[in-house]
Amino acid sequence: MDRRHFLETLAAGLVASGSVLPTLQSVAGPLFAPVEKDEEGLTPLRRFFAVAIVSFPPKIDVENERLEIEGAVTAPFALGYDELPRWPQHTQESILRCVGGAEGRARWVGVRLRELLEKAGVAPDARDVIFYGADGYESSIPVGAAMKESSMLALQMNDEPLWSKHGSPVRLVLPGRYGYKQVKWLTRIEVTRKNHKGYWEKRGYSDDGRIKS
Repeated sequence: MDRRHFLETLAAGLVASGSVLPTLQSVAGPLFAPVEKDEEGLTPLRRFFAVAIVSFPPKIDVENERLEIEGAVTAPFALGYDELPRWPQHTQESILRCVGGAEGRARWVGVRLRELLEKAGVAPDARDVIFYGADGYESSIPVGAAMKESSMLALQMNDEPLWSKHGSPVRLVLPGRYGYKQVKWLTRIEVTRKNHKGYWEKRGYSDDGRIKS
């Protein structure tokens, strides 16, 4: 295992064990060497870093489970995972970056989050949107950020269906925010009138999560 892949594995292990990654940022110099890129400038999926609070990706029963949109909305609803590909599909490229330094560039295809929230009817006084993953992880963003055109529920990554370790069948993609905000293995979306601090935010991470560079 070369130094880059060792550090990526170390970062994933620290997250899984509950350690706080920002301590890694005190190390002088870049932690991660530039990752491999294909002819389009994208990071191959086999080289794309993956960080989670669990050792193995959770499995979602896509035939029987449903993605729920609820909370401070006028028309809560749930839809089958097989329904998402039938919504208008959008494509965008963005960099996914971990607070530990690992990053990769991907082409994402999926549904604009805004379209789901508009169908649900977000309450005028709603503040945050919370995202829950099948691994027990959760995080949130302000309603305004959720309504941006670039905020997406991704079904594909680099022209392939999401790999299990990257959040299959659907994950959140938020360009410009760190990876800990971009919840994988989505099972539920909740709109709330209160500020919500997620898994890592309760442990000292920024509630904002925006990349400032």
